[in-house]
Amino acid sequence: MNFENVGALIRDCNGTKLRHDQACLELITNEKISFWSQSEECQGCILLETHKLPSTGAVVLQTLSRLRYAIKNELGVICNGSYLFGEYGQYNINVSDVKTDECLPRMTAEPDAASLPILSAVLILLSMATLWYIVKGIGKRIIAGRFYARYFAREDNELGSETRVLTTESSIPRSPTRSRLRSLDIFRGIAIALMIFVNAGGGGYAVFSHSAWNGLTVADVVFPWFAFAMGESLVLSLNARLRTSMPRSTAFYQIVRRSMALAILGIVLGSQNVSWSNLRLPGVLQRLAAMYLVVGALECVFMRTSQNITPGRSLFRDITAGWQQWLGTIALVVTQVCITLAVPAPDCPRGYMGPGGLHMSTQGNYLENCTGGIAGYIDRLILGESHMYQHGVFRKVYRTPLPHDPEGILGILSGVLVVQAGAHATRIMLAYNHARARIMRWVFWSIMFGVIGGALCLFTKNGGPIPINKNLWSVSFCLVTSAMAFLIQAILYFVVDLKNKWGGRPLYYAGQNALFLYVGSELLRDHFPFKWYIPAPTHQQLLATHAAAMLIWLAVGVALHRKRIFITL
Repeated sequence: MNFENVGALIRDCNGTKLRHDQACLELITNEKISFWSQSEECQGCILLETHKLPSTGAVVLQTLSRLRYAIKNELGVICNGSYLFGEYGQYNINVSDVKTDECLPRMTAEPDAASLPILSAVLILLSMATLWYIVKGIGKRIIAGRFYARYFAREDNELGSETRVLTTESSIPRSPTRSRLRSLDIFRGIAIALMIFVNAGGGGYAVFSHSAWNGLTVADVVFPWFAFAMGESLVLSLNARLRTSMPRSTAFYQIVRRSMALAILGIVLGSQNVSWSNLRLPGVLQRLAAMYLVVGALECVFMRTSQNITPGRSLFRDITAGWQQWLGTIALVVTQVCITLAVPAPDCPRGYMGPGGLHMSTQGNYLENCTGGIAGYIDRLILGESHMYQHGVFRKVYRTPLPHDPEGILGILSGVLVVQAGAHATRIMLAYNHARARIMRWVFWSIMFGVIGGALCLFTKNGGPIPINKNLWSVSFCLVTSAMAFLIQAILYFVVDLKNKWGGRPLYYAGQNALFLYVGSELLRDHFPFKWYIPAPTHQQLLATHAAAMLIWLAVGVALHRKRIFITL
C-alpha cells in the first residue's frame, strides 16, 4: 500500500488540499442546499451563509473552536447542530436521511492529534535540560580547573546573600551585572522568550495567538508580565539612585528621557514599509513608555529612600511604603472604569465593551460601529483610523469593519496597575529582610489580585461587569495577569535566589538584554533565518520554525552576556 497516497487522500477535501486547523465535511444530498455556520468564539453572532451546493459535495471548515451550523434548502432550515471538528478530520452528513432538527456529522477519517507537536517539543526541551545538568554534574567532578570554570561554573547569586544588597542603608556602587536580581532577569527572560515565539507565529496554535476578544491565552499574558518586570526593575534602580543622594528632579528627568526614547523607538519600529498616512502611532513600546512615565513619576515624588527593616510586628510595611503611589494608581484605574462604564460612544449602549460587528446580533442589536466602546471611539477620534492597528483576530471572527488598537489611549490608565504591581513586588523586597515574609506577601497579593479580577468577570469568559479583555486592558485583565506575575516571582525567588536550585540559563541572559532582543526580533521577523517559506505548512513545521527563531534570539542573548554587552536605554 502506498501510505503517501493514503495520507494525501485523508488531507484532501473534494480536490482542495487541507491546511492546518481545517477539516472536511461532506454533505450528501440530492437537492440544492446551503451551509450556514458560525464559530462559537463569536459571542451571540448570527449564522452566515458560507457554502452553496447544487447537490452532494464537500466543504472545508475551521477547527479552531466549536462550530454552530445549519443546513438549509429552498423551504428553510433542514437541520442544525454544533460540533468541534478535528484538524484534518473527514466527516459527512447524509442530509437526505435527517429525521430530526439536529444533525451531527459522522466521522469517516480520524483527525490528527494537533497538540502532539507541542508535547513532543516540551519533552525534547526537558530532555535537553536534563542532559545538560548531567553533563554539568560530570564536568564538575571530572573536569578540573580552568576548563570547568569557563564552561560549567555558575555565576554567584546576584544578591550575594538574602539581604545584603536590598536592605543595607548605604550600598557600595556595583557593576551593572552584579547588582541585578537574578530571578527578575529570569522572569523578564521568560516574558521576552514567549513574546518572540508568539510574535513569530506560535506554531499556528490558538493558545499562542491572542483571544478573539474576551478571554486569556498565553499570547495575552506576555506583555503584562513584561510590564510587571519593568515595574520591578524601576523601583530597584530608582531606589539605588535616590539612596546615593541623586536629586529627585534628576531621577525624574532620566525617567522622562527614557520614556521618550522608548516611545520614539516604538514609532520607528512600526514605520517599516509604511508611509506617514498609515503609520501606527500606538504600540507595545509606546504603551510601556507611557506606563513607565506615570509610575516613575509617582515613585520620584513619593518613594521613601530609607526602609525600617528592624524586626517587628508590622504586617503592612509594604503598604505603608507605597500607599501614596497606590492612591495615584487607583485614581487612574477608577477614572478608566468610570469612563468605560458611564460614557457611551455615539449610537452605542452605555458601558459597551464588545468588539462590534456581528457581536450579539442574534438579539437584534446593531453594534457594527461600536467596536471597543468608548475606548475605541476615543482612539479613532484622536489618532484616526489609519494610524491604528488594522488587524486582530476579532476582525475576522466578528466581521468588524472598524479598527481597534489593543495599545490604545484609555488602556494606559488601567495598564499602570500592572506596572505598579511590579513596583510593589520590589517594595516588598525592600521592606522585609526575611525570605519567608517576602514570599508570603507575594503569594498573598497574588491571591488578592486573582480573586478580585476573577470576581469582576464572575470567573467566566464573557460574564461579569468587566470581562477579562486584553484588547481593552480591562481592570480584570490587569489584575489577573498581575496575580500570575506575583506568583511566578515568588516561585522564581524561592528556587533561584533563595535555594540556588536553578540558574535560569539561557533565560537569565535573555532577560539582561530583553529590550534589544525584542527590537531585533521585530526588525528581522520576516527575514531568514527567523522566517521560512513553507507552501502548505503543518503545525509541526510551524512550531519548529517559530521555536527556532526564539532559540536563535536566546543564543544572541547568551553571546551578548559572554561579551559583557548590556544594551539599554
